Amino acid sequence: MFAQRGYLLDTNIVLHATRERSDFSAAVETQFGLSQSRFRPAICEVTIAELKAFAMGWGEARRQKLLQIITQMIVVQISEPGVHDRWAELYSHARSKGFAIHQDLNDVWIGAAAHVSGLTLLSTDRAAFLPLRGTSWIDVVLLDSRTGLVVP
Repeated sequence: MFAQRGYLLDTNIVLHATRERSDFSAAVETQFGLSQSRFRPAICEVTIAELKAFAMGWGEARRQKLLQIITQMIVVQISEPGVHDRWAELYSHARSKGFAIHQDLNDVWIGAAAHVSGLTLLSTDRAAFLPLRGTSWIDVVLLDSRTGLVVP
């Protein structure tokens, strides 16, 4: 298990948590101990909008589970001091390097929110975040989208 630290969950991680008996979510819990951590997991407010868009096609039980999950999270607002500046810096850097993240503005918001909050981002989005892993731009742990295991 990773050392106890704070995590910001990307939209795809929360999406898995809304599924009944998710092996992916069980693997995440085993590795990171989010439910037992002294730090509540966080999400960016942009993630809430993305999840609500997905939920439009869900049944009532799954929508209620999503709402329950959201209430257990700390929500990082994009209006937090520094997030707009970090968004602009991250977007400009990614665009100049040709990184895929610059094409998904929501991922830029999520990355900026994680960085400014001092949280480690958990994500399955390799296209967006792999080029930034191990840099000062963002602290990110990538997970396999099928198994939930850490991608080396």
